[in-house]
Amino acid sequence: MGGLTPGHFALSLWLLLCLLLLYSISIVLYRLFFHPLAKFPGPKLAASTKWFEFYYDVVKRPGGQFFQELNRMHDSPIVRPNPDEIHIRDPAFFEILYAPNPTIRHKYPPASEMAGVPLGTQGTVDHHVHKHRRMANSRMFSKRAVASAQGLIHEHIKELVRIFESHCGTDKPIDLHTILLAYTTDVIYDYMFDIETDYQRNSIAAEGWKRSIDAIAQATPFSKQVPWLNARLLMLPHWLTQFLLARIQPDLAGLLGVHKHVGEIVAAYVKQRDLEQKSGVNGDKNENVRPKSIFHSIDQSSLPPHEKAPLRMEQEAITVLAAGSETSARVLAHTIYHLLENPDILAKVQKEVFDVLGESGQLPDVKVLETLPWLTASVRESLRLRAAITSRLPLVLEKDIPYGGWIIPARTPISMCIPDILHNDDIFPEAMKFKPERWFNATERQNRMFVPFGKGTRMCIGLDFAYIEMYMSLASLLSRFDFELYDTNWERDVRFSRDCFIGEASPASAGIRVKVLAKPEI
Repeated sequence: MGGLTPGHFALSLWLLLCLLLLYSISIVLYRLFFHPLAKFPGPKLAASTKWFEFYYDVVKRPGGQFFQELNRMHDSPIVRPNPDEIHIRDPAFFEILYAPNPTIRHKYPPASEMAGVPLGTQGTVDHHVHKHRRMANSRMFSKRAVASAQGLIHEHIKELVRIFESHCGTDKPIDLHTILLAYTTDVIYDYMFDIETDYQRNSIAAEGWKRSIDAIAQATPFSKQVPWLNARLLMLPHWLTQFLLARIQPDLAGLLGVHKHVGEIVAAYVKQRDLEQKSGVNGDKNENVRPKSIFHSIDQSSLPPHEKAPLRMEQEAITVLAAGSETSARVLAHTIYHLLENPDILAKVQKEVFDVLGESGQLPDVKVLETLPWLTASVRESLRLRAAITSRLPLVLEKDIPYGGWIIPARTPISMCIPDILHNDDIFPEAMKFKPERWFNATERQNRMFVPFGKGTRMCIGLDFAYIEMYMSLASLLSRFDFELYDTNWERDVRFSRDCFIGEASPASAGIRVKVLAKPEI
């Protein structure tokens, strides 16, 4: 008496399963027939459950495959890819969705949460909070500020050149992405944190950092489906998270070391700041002077005190470190690949660079490099073909918005994909071919639709810095070395076959590899 018999337990379990089944059926019926998006086109299975997307991104090998299924969904420019979202494939609408200020565009919370840094600018949901956080960073990324970084970049280029020189004339190939990722990480680390260090040697080995970045990419399709997970992991004690990940994914455990390291940098900055404030030392708030670091830029802004807290600074630093290293390294590697695949164009770029270097062999001001037609066109074409961000970029509008006879309800996440614009044959004929010459007589529409850094209020703030880094790096490497591709091809090693937020090549790829030859002769 009074105890739970096996029969009672079985009955309770059966009732629970029935309730869960009934709940699931009611949710599906609501989504298919009563949801505000119920009448929008798209597969009924995708409209019924997010498990449809989960299957293509997580279960189906090699992961990150939903973007291909999304391509098949598009019988019309508008489609409902999951129960809550609308996706549009129409270049004209891109300028509406990703419009500049004063339009208000909030970020879709699940899309902002998956990186686990919601206090960083990129992870900020609210339009108004994002605007103020972005303004606080802006002094680090103004044209004047990034132009002043040329000396800093040049010092890191010297180290990069020494690495390539050590491979010159050997038969050992190098993975461009690994070497260039170490270099771009060094540069952004120095510029944003005001700490001169050989990051890839003293903090994280280049190969280890590359493995961590790759591990993030492989985990991203899962993170999209469980966007709250990363933030929760980072809330755990460092030792516990390290212990868990070391047994699940060791390379991701290495990334936690980066979080810890950046946290220590922030703590040291805050300690020094507090000492200076007590002693009456004031930071330089001159708008014409670049702040020493991203932390100074935030501190010297008009943000309220809680926006200058150590945790927010740490998450902002992680954001700029990841964004400012990975994409730049990939674009540099891909640009070199395309030039090597097109030796006639490579020769024109090298001749331009040699002409401006002159007998001194010294890099001129980046303003001179920006005037070189073939170098400039090659960088633009590589950025267009690479289309680094491959994921859907959903935003939320506060009002209903009409499109093609449809009325998309307010607060609906609406997404578009940058590759749908940059790889559109109607805008860029033979879009998947590397044709820098297309930019010599580009139409107004082509220039307007050149959106590798996004568009509108959420556009990448670091594009001017990225351009300077790419111009200086390419001019230095192409004037000093000849390269030969080693066992590298477009289909396996360059074309993205997985959507991991950034487009990833086949898992079978060993990277874009080259042999470093002697100095080119022009």
